Amino acid sequence: MTAFLIASFLIVGFLCGATSIGGILLIPAIQYGTGMPLSLSSGTALCSFFFTATVGTFLHWRRGSLKKELVVPQCLGALVFGCFGALAKYVVGDVALNVILAVLIIVSGIAALRQPHPVSSMKTERGRFRYLFFVGSFVGFMAGLTGMGGPVLSVPMMIVMGFAPFATVAAAQPFQMFACFSGSVGNIIIDQINWPVALFSVVLQSLGVWAGIRAASHMNTAMLKKCIAGLCVVTGVIMLLR
Repeated sequence: MTAFLIASFLIVGFLCGATSIGGILLIPAIQYGTGMPLSLSSGTALCSFFFTATVGTFLHWRRGSLKKELVVPQCLGALVFGCFGALAKYVVGDVALNVILAVLIIVSGIAALRQPHPVSSMKTERGRFRYLFFVGSFVGFMAGLTGMGGPVLSVPMMIVMGFAPFATVAAAQPFQMFACFSGSVGNIIIDQINWPVALFSVVLQSLGVWAGIRAASHMNTAMLKKCIAGLCVVTGVIMLLR
């Protein structure tokens, strides 16, 4: 099981670095590798994503990939609503929540393959801010509720509205950092974090994130967009089947 967990942490880190998507796969990996219940494994995964997203944010900042106008509104929404999502964890049943989230992820992945069709309000700075704040708020709440990092929903939601894929992937790292911080506060309150597993995963995920970011910078935009969409669909199907 230790070898399985090590491989899972490295792979998830690479996927998060390359596409900012893939963190949702860590939850079933922790469940299978440790025998934790869903609520505890999701809280543990979300906590670990805060640290790896911090690494990813630093690496993207150093490469000059972060755009303030994309980062700030999402982070504000995530910071406010992530904690509420974690506290609401027991209101929704695990089965129903898993199905709803899986469908949302599949739909987001399919939508990301379509040509972007920004609405008229997106042409103004205020309209873009409102949309990105909504994305941060909604996805931040879902991140706290389910334990997913958040970019699995936020990235395709931004791509379908016409934002550049690589800039979107880069912005997803600080967004994930704020969403996971807020959600983890809620999970600490309800004691749903296994700290030894979370910290063990951080080291290996960070190595994967570093490798993934380097790989993403050499991928063309069209290929990156297809990888993001495909990973969303595969992730959603896995969630429905598990």
